[in-house]
Amino acid sequence: MIVLEDVYTLLASAYYLLASGVVQPILNSLFGPRISERCKTNICSFTILADIKPFHAIHLREKQSFLLKFCETKDLAYLDREDVTLYAVSEEEFIFVRTKPGVDLYNMEEHPFLYEIQHLSAVELLTASHSTIFEYLKSKPVRDGSNISYVHNHGRCGSTLIATMMFKTNKFIVQSEPNPILSLSLMFNRQGFVVNRKTQKYLDLVRATFLLTCPDPHQLYFIKPWPIHTLSLLPLMKQALPGIRELFNCRSIKNSVISLKKLYGYNLNGVANNMISLLPVNYRNIWKKIKYGKGDEAWSFLLLCQVHAFILETRDRDDIKTFSYESLVENKEEFTVRLLKEVGIGEECLHDALSALENHSQAKSEIISRLTSLAGVKDVSLSAQVMEWIVRTGNEEFELDIDAESGKFMAFVEQ
Repeated sequence: MIVLEDVYTLLASAYYLLASGVVQPILNSLFGPRISERCKTNICSFTILADIKPFHAIHLREKQSFLLKFCETKDLAYLDREDVTLYAVSEEEFIFVRTKPGVDLYNMEEHPFLYEIQHLSAVELLTASHSTIFEYLKSKPVRDGSNISYVHNHGRCGSTLIATMMFKTNKFIVQSEPNPILSLSLMFNRQGFVVNRKTQKYLDLVRATFLLTCPDPHQLYFIKPWPIHTLSLLPLMKQALPGIRELFNCRSIKNSVISLKKLYGYNLNGVANNMISLLPVNYRNIWKKIKYGKGDEAWSFLLLCQVHAFILETRDRDDIKTFSYESLVENKEEFTVRLLKEVGIGEECLHDALSALENHSQAKSEIISRLTSLAGVKDVSLSAQVMEWIVRTGNEEFELDIDAESGKFMAFVEQ
């Protein structure tokens, strides 16, 4: 069945391939930085000529998202500007963007997802090698991440609502789905991260990414990452930043997948299989073994991977508190009191945090609105056959005990 989204994706992909495969190499040859200009003390600045990223292509949120023209080299002090923020991390570089004047990237009421407004408002792109940035950070105060709270999640579980609650307290700079966290995770996944996760290189990259994403040591930050793929960072975060506060938010897998069906509609299968290709290699290998082509099973598999990654890493840890969407629905005030305590702020913020429940937390996202309008799905249930597959696969491949009726993960006991 061909729907409007398929036509748009085809045209956008063709445009991307033409721009990135033909136009960008010509610009690089004419205006690209000379080798002598890539010195230790400088960053490369590029003028952004056009946005060439296909709609919602999560794997193209790096330098290749734009048509670029090299401009000049600049001193590292340029990174201290308030309108310059970290945009992505690649195998070789840290990538920053300067955004348009007057754009408040962190106003969640207007911009629910940071990556979306950061991309749309970018006017200049800057790059610097890993080693250059490591030297740059040595000039900054030593930090352990104690001003950062981070909520791990598996997606469609109320984590954006939690981020909005924190925004309403006016105590945090809230970053909902910052792109650098995702790009770092995807880079590790491509490099066989699970096998090599203990290396100092990875610790340094995690530390640098979080400190650049949360640059002000005197400000509290709350980060809600892109859910799929980012659980691969969990084993490194506490090692790289001993002071960071970590939480985990979850929801019944049944209700999470139903929520995804409402969002992605008939394109659910293609999106899910694309995202599976970006998982760490151990999970990709499991999917090859059990592959079941329908969209419901593919997306269920993605969620199972995230929950498994969390449980696997936290079996011997008791420092990450678990929250669930179901407990929020059951008792909003009790849930919020626990949440405020865990992120280190008082109950005097309770009323402000609860006020976030009055509105849809993703209502002003252009991407979410567009996906929902294109979804066109009327049947948003999960069949008994799918639930049986979820329970069986969860048990056999991930040692997860899942309630067959509700889809709840039985391992999670909220403390």
